[in-house]
Amino acid sequence: METVFLASTSACECPHGQNYMVPHCTEHPFQFTHSRGGFAQTYFNFGARRESRRAGGNADLLVRELLDAGIVGRDTPKCDSDPGFNADGTHTVRIIADHFGLPSPPLGLTG
Repeated sequence: METVFLASTSACECPHGQNYMVPHCTEHPFQFTHSRGGFAQTYFNFGARRESRRAGGNADLLVRELLDAGIVGRDTPKCDSDPGFNADGTHTVRIIADHFGLPSPPLGLTG
């Protein structure tokens, strides 16, 4: 079984939850988790460059798409020139939806 979980909660602002994968704050779940066969393949929070801190059995599952969008990596001209770029994770959610072929644009995204 394959599961994609998108949480509508804001990313954890706790000192250990935002910056590290383990331990994570129990009050703030990860915003994105992809599991296969009962094991977490990839999980991370999104927006404000939090995608750079991915973990799981296949933490780099979406790295090509995130690199191409300029969300992660050493060369992120959009993030560097516009601090508001993907601050809320809108672009990341679009990448996740496209990658997994989700049936409708999540969180009100269109076009």
